Amino acid sequence: MKSSSLTLIVIGFVLFGCTSKETITNPPELLRFETINYYKFPKGNDAKPFKYRLTYYFDNGIPHRWIELDSLKKVTTEYIYEYDENWKHIGAKYREDGEMDYDIENVRFIDDRTQVTEWLDSLGQVYYTMTDFLNEDGKTIRAEFKGDKVHGYDSTLYNLNGDPKRIFFTNTKGKVFNDRHFEYDSINDSSDWVTRRKIMQDTVREVQSRALFYNSKFTAADSIYYPNILSTKVWSENVFSFTEDEKIVFQTKTKDWNIQYGFLSKTRSNLFYKTEKINLLDSIYNGAISPSGAKIIYSKKENDIENIWLTVKTGNNWSTPINLSENSNITGGYFYWLSDNELCFYVNDNNGDIVQAQLNENVLKITDRFDTLNTLDATEFSPYMDKEMKFIIFTRYLETDTSQQGFFISYNNGSKTKPKWSLPEKIEALPYGWNAYLVNNNRQFLYTNGEDIKSISAEDLNLKL
Repeated sequence: MKSSSLTLIVIGFVLFGCTSKETITNPPELLRFETINYYKFPKGNDAKPFKYRLTYYFDNGIPHRWIELDSLKKVTTEYIYEYDENWKHIGAKYREDGEMDYDIENVRFIDDRTQVTEWLDSLGQVYYTMTDFLNEDGKTIRAEFKGDKVHGYDSTLYNLNGDPKRIFFTNTKGKVFNDRHFEYDSINDSSDWVTRRKIMQDTVREVQSRALFYNSKFTAADSIYYPNILSTKVWSENVFSFTEDEKIVFQTKTKDWNIQYGFLSKTRSNLFYKTEKINLLDSIYNGAISPSGAKIIYSKKENDIENIWLTVKTGNNWSTPINLSENSNITGGYFYWLSDNELCFYVNDNNGDIVQAQLNENVLKITDRFDTLNTLDATEFSPYMDKEMKFIIFTRYLETDTSQQGFFISYNNGSKTKPKWSLPEKIEALPYGWNAYLVNNNRQFLYTNGEDIKSISAEDLNLKL
């Protein structure tokens, strides 16, 4: 890794603070997610960042990964920390400049005050080393860079709050390079900085603005959910679904709308951190994972027919798919599981209707056609139903009428066993999209616009949940 990137890694471990010039509302929870926007100085009213940085944290406060993006929000560097079962830092994987494969670095500790980071070549041999000398708080005060010989040292000075105020590089001849100072203009009640200035050669070079999120919503200021982890610029996000405990999310992503790929992401310490492609699901249309995580139902376009398939988890693998359409004489997609044997989805009737069905012995049987919800001319699809069947949210699209394009909600005025669905009402606060989903105890409303997963506070929608 280049020395400039090494310096960024050292900075990435530190949360900055100083004497307050501005008080921000006291955050209610532990820091879980942050974004930093970097602006050239002087910063005009219409200035746009020339760089962005995202950092995710596990619920124990330990950093998971940081991601840097250019002015167009293209990823330039991604750095993912590796820990052992006791949360001891043991290494990382990283990639730069759009590379597909990760490079590896190992981390070991000589003692409590000395950390050694080793970069490995393709043969697994160490070709570069950084040795960090730490203060009593575990923060780097001096870092030695060594290849075939020592190249120089990074030094970091801290203010009274333990935050960096100066970082500079010194070569082996004592010449100083890349000397930068930081002045902090505002901190919040948790002593986390909000704005700061980067100064080089007595001149302000940058203004850095930081947004901090002390909750598990993982939503950026632009409402994107898990940016650059679940929502990426590389893929278009079509559908997603969670297991009942919300520890696994299934997604279909695509670069070609009719040929999509299935992905699973898992949590560690209540953070989605690991995404894996399901090779079995390499050319599907959409799908959903069951509440237990034991089944994935999906739709696959075959000669313009949306056949329904099912695969079941067997150990660490997924079983050979079963053609439910062949067994049931039903086609469709955009599924939502109520239980591992009951689900709602879209069928092709009347330009597209939503139905409820039972799944028994690999046969689907429709149990409710939702006459109150479906129309003859519009397409109704992508349903989300409350587990107690108190309400159902779905997407409707009628090309000739914008008032019939968007999310609609219907409430159950009957019971769970004898539902009586109200006439659907449009959710005016939402733009057009699909895949409505409620998480975090119904506090967070998610949906997709076909490019990203978006998030909004459910309270802001004024729904009767």
